[in-house]
Amino acid sequence: MVGNYRNRRITEDAKLVEALHLENALKEKIPSSGILGKPHIESRIKTMKKDWQVVYDMVNGTNKSDFGYYSSTHSLTAEPAVWDSYIQVHKEAGKWRNKIFPHYKDLCIIFGKDRAQGNKAKDFAQMEEDANNEEQSEQIEYENEESPNTTSKKRKRVDVVIKGITIAANVLGEKLEKTANSMDQAILGEKEVQKKKKKKKKKKTSMVIPKISKMQSLSVMDWFKASRKIICDPKTVLSFWNLEGEDQEDFVRFMLEE
Repeated sequence: MVGNYRNRRITEDAKLVEALHLENALKEKIPSSGILGKPHIESRIKTMKKDWQVVYDMVNGTNKSDFGYYSSTHSLTAEPAVWDSYIQVHKEAGKWRNKIFPHYKDLCIIFGKDRAQGNKAKDFAQMEEDANNEEQSEQIEYENEESPNTTSKKRKRVDVVIKGITIAANVLGEKLEKTANSMDQAILGEKEVQKKKKKKKKKKTSMVIPKISKMQSLSVMDWFKASRKIICDPKTVLSFWNLEGEDQEDFVRFMLEE
């Protein structure tokens, strides 16, 4: 029964890590979405974060040359003397001597940013209290699992939760990918449109002087003055090209008299 309980915990944690990855991706791609992967599982998340911080300090702290984490076995390795010395000072590290921590690399990605920003000191005490409370609750729950029917019902509830998280993660992941692709295409399309508009405006501006110079009713000085006035203002350039024939000449005279 203990083995089944541990297996369920490992499966639940794997889905929880998947949900946290999804939440981080959503925050990065759509900051204003407000979609969270952990509304009802804060306590377990804090327990995982506390465990990760213990393992992280062992691998990356002052003793980093003595401890190693192997992804193939999901476990910490060190000489027995190193373990004995470290555990004397850090009691919480003792349980990792003969225990796997399969999600360490993923949790480094999820919690690493918080650690770099110095958030550990702010919430560690609360995190430790919540974690201890959860561990006590889990122990009580396990001790009360006396009948096969009770065990079966609880297992079914866990299976339903895991299935729900998996479906939600897959659906949201697909939507996130589609949204990100659509946003990228929209941004690229808008940039291309703006580029074409800018090129078109530049071309129209450069054609103003040759056009005015062909107007026989204007002196050389007049078309110099008119050209300078028109090309200095994009709106005026647009107004000029919205007219045709004699209307353009009338517009030039209007600009000279202004």
